[in-house]
Amino acid sequence: MAKTDTEEAITARRRANWPEGVRGISWDGLDALGVHQETGRLYWDGKEVVTRTKIRLGTFERWVASFAALGTFGTFLVNVGRAIGWWH
Repeated sequence: MAKTDTEEAITARRRANWPEGVRGISWDGLDALGVHQETGRLYWDGKEVVTRTKIRLGTFERWVASFAALGTFGTFLVNVGRAIGWWH
């Protein structure tokens, strides 16, 4: 029985920390990868590789992150002021 293009693209090798069923890509298999010129999306064997979207913070998380950043910057300013002798 002849191998299909997808079967030739996959090797029998797999790393120990990979999930079961995941195998490496052969050198011939790299030819199955493609990038859409206009969108930059990745394709494997003509099918789009779906990736997860970026993590988006909600309103509450943005407020918490903003206060944390302001507090960090305030601490930095206090330490710079002490280092150059503005206050003790």
